[in-house]
Amino acid sequence: MSSSGPSKPCLCRGSPDRGRLSARWSPPPGALHFEYDGRVTLSTRRLRLVACPLELAQALLGDRLEAGKRIGAALPPEWPAPGLEETLPLYVQELLHDPAAVGWGIWISVAREANVVVGDAGFKGRPDASGIVEIGYGTAPVHRNRGYATEAVRALVGWALTHPEVERVVAECAPENAASIRVLEKAGFRRICAGEESLRWERPRPA
Repeated sequence: MSSSGPSKPCLCRGSPDRGRLSARWSPPPGALHFEYDGRVTLSTRRLRLVACPLELAQALLGDRLEAGKRIGAALPPEWPAPGLEETLPLYVQELLHDPAAVGWGIWISVAREANVVVGDAGFKGRPDASGIVEIGYGTAPVHRNRGYATEAVRALVGWALTHPEVERVVAECAPENAASIRVLEKAGFRRICAGEESLRWERPRPA
């Protein structure tokens, strides 16, 4: 998965029975309007977000034609980005071990009108014992500066917070990554830690 910044050891491992996908859910009050359609996808105003199952992850490792068919959209030539390509083998192994982890990993962002992949977002594992889950995101270069990452992050945060075990969503980005900072600010995150190499952010569950 593309990341919002330099990666730390994963903060998001929970017990195997935590955080399974909800069969039905509604967005929390005030959240971006989107729907769960039964196929592990979310719909926002402009995007279709597709949770990446095992077969799609395997196709993304080397069969772009098959991957496009499974997503149901065109793939831009510069996607998957190097960060996602590096993550995919580990993600495949995770799903082989825990197939129900779909949703707590990679999501593919598809522009609904053009029916083309514009990027990816998702979580770096299940919620941990403290209810923390970490999010990352990325946009294909040709589709940047259109608000797609913000729209995807808002939707995924809303989805995560419908799970009662999730207390907060966290993120990390480099201090010089102005675009990523704007995404997090627009998605309602607050900065909780500033270091020389990274900024830490959180979006807690509303009181």
